[in-house]
Amino acid sequence: MDRFVESLLIIIVIYKSTLEDCESFQSLLAMREEFRSLNLFIYDNSPISQELKNYEGLAITYFHDPENSGVSKAYNTGVEHAKKISKEWVLLLDQDTRFPNSILSEYRQAINSNSNINLFVPVLKLKNGKIFSPSRYRFKRGFFLDTIESGVHSLFNLAPVNSGMMVQVEAFFKVGGYNEKVKLDFADFQFVERFRKLYPNFFVINVECEQDFSDDNNSFESQYIRFKYYCDGAKNIENKNFADWLQYNGVVIIRAIRLTLRFVDARFLGAYFKNFLFG
Repeated sequence: MDRFVESLLIIIVIYKSTLEDCESFQSLLAMREEFRSLNLFIYDNSPISQELKNYEGLAITYFHDPENSGVSKAYNTGVEHAKKISKEWVLLLDQDTRFPNSILSEYRQAINSNSNINLFVPVLKLKNGKIFSPSRYRFKRGFFLDTIESGVHSLFNLAPVNSGMMVQVEAFFKVGGYNEKVKLDFADFQFVERFRKLYPNFFVINVECEQDFSDDNNSFESQYIRFKYYCDGAKNIENKNFADWLQYNGVVIIRAIRLTLRFVDARFLGAYFKNFLFG
């Protein structure tokens, strides 16, 4: 296990949260007894930087980006650091993923048994038990799966989200990494579309993680800001043809209508026209 851990850099992207409050970081802390030499890269998109504590068994590199350049820039920066310090693998995480202590052992076993695969992911479930990732990728959006077996799957049928991706560093650079114009929403789907051009398959490990992904109680202000990111992401994604653009237009206008009805506020439709259609 030591050789695998030495080849790995774990990248966590945080925003307006202390590192100690991150579910993903707490999951890593719980693993220190077994893995005593974990290398972490923390990319902080928060307006104000934070002072990190020293943790025995964790080598932490901290990067503060007060401009909030987005997750794509964050992951690209982290993988560039991994290449600089001669790491072979990166584990991409957000701040809201909780995973079991066995996850690194499962990654290691899957990697050793599948030398032709360059992307490994766990199963992410929401608190209600629904499978959030991987999802069935159709019409430029993901649909929940009822079940999924561990093993090799096609990236042309299924798409994982960012958090939990274990990516081989060389493969990451060969596909061009993340599209930094897509700062948040659609960043993972854009990466998958790039990745599958060279590497059509990925591996789902036999691990279930919990993803805290609920916006039921979010205010209008936070939803409005998030929707503008959603529009920008769809606008800046690399479209292959007009049919692709029509599909992205469809998912954006549907979300705009849903949010308009939810908050009884037409500013979401205004954001659709300003930030996506004519932006």
